[in-house]
Amino acid sequence: MLPLGSFLVRVLNRFRCPVFPSLPGFGPETTGASCHWHIGPKVEQLAQKNKDLARYLFNNVKVCVQCLRACAYSQKACQACGTPLETVPVTQTENVLMGFIFGVEKTSKFPLVISLRRQSIDAIVYDDLLAMSSCHLNALPTNHYVADWIWLLRDPTGAKQLIDTLVQEAWEATRSFLDDAEWRRFIYKEGVTEEMIRQNIMCGFNSPPSQSQLHLQWIVLPLLPFHHQKLLDRTHAQKGRWFPLEYVLPILDYLEKENDFFDVNSTTTAEDVIQHFNGKGIVYNSIWEHSYARYCSSYAEVANWNPQDFSFVVHKGAVHHIAEVRDGRHVRLGERVDLEPATLQTEDKLRLQNYGRKYSEAGQPGGTYYKHHKAAKIGAGGIHIWPGLEPKDSL
Repeated sequence: MLPLGSFLVRVLNRFRCPVFPSLPGFGPETTGASCHWHIGPKVEQLAQKNKDLARYLFNNVKVCVQCLRACAYSQKACQACGTPLETVPVTQTENVLMGFIFGVEKTSKFPLVISLRRQSIDAIVYDDLLAMSSCHLNALPTNHYVADWIWLLRDPTGAKQLIDTLVQEAWEATRSFLDDAEWRRFIYKEGVTEEMIRQNIMCGFNSPPSQSQLHLQWIVLPLLPFHHQKLLDRTHAQKGRWFPLEYVLPILDYLEKENDFFDVNSTTTAEDVIQHFNGKGIVYNSIWEHSYARYCSSYAEVANWNPQDFSFVVHKGAVHHIAEVRDGRHVRLGERVDLEPATLQTEDKLRLQNYGRKYSEAGQPGGTYYKHHKAAKIGAGGIHIWPGLEPKDSL
């Protein structure tokens, strides 16, 4: 018998429970402008019409050749499917988050609908397409353009206020999940409290991000089985790119206390930030390791994934039937099956994610638009540019 969650048993696959307790995320109370858009139908057209905004509407990325996900240009492997990215060239893609903010209809390839959970004049909270957990959200500020979290260090007081707004909005969106008794029973062990859930959230920023607009990653643990294994393999929340709030907030507190700021410019890297604040006693590696250990331990503490709800298990890269389950935590491998783990993972993602719920009759994710979309301009009524990122400076 192999213990579930060990390094030997890679991941449960092919979810077979008849009904997953999904939570629809949009409706009459959250729907935006679904029949007309404020500034035009496409991101490229907006860039052509407004040269001042054009510099903020595109990202430098590596596009995965397997699943076509736009990944940060520094990533070595695709976060969604694991395909290596070392030989993939850096290209530009449309900044979908800025498209959300301006109420743009679509990019050149797909509609810009949002799997919306919560919205205000200051923020959007939406489901992340990656769906690492059943409640994987992003909180997006809509009044300011901030290319990367490190730019926040130029205005620590304003940054703390902005982050506080994002955290409050993300938590309120999370509560709509927790209020659903069926979903909560399915995801969490009996006895898991709201306080325990709040303590088991992956919350922070990536640098560089895959989309050049600040968005707070808010991943309510436990992760889906496939993604939990990637966490154990240290291919999620990668050291040097993932910056938990447990690291970001002490830096902002330090700068505010010193009545100081960190002079980020177009050549500043996250590594520059790490080295500088290591010297101030805010040691990145220590904070990252502590946070990462907490993420990994969450599976045993709170997760209620039941092997009996799955048909297969992946062991040493091969797919096997689950022949027997004991104590809800141990499985005996059955016959090997000629299936690809990546194919099963894609199937399970569609079954277990809350992104795009409710699905259409054709089984496709749905979405809506931001009803407080901003005017296509810089300044009052439009978007404010964070200090240092104004048009006179190079991005």
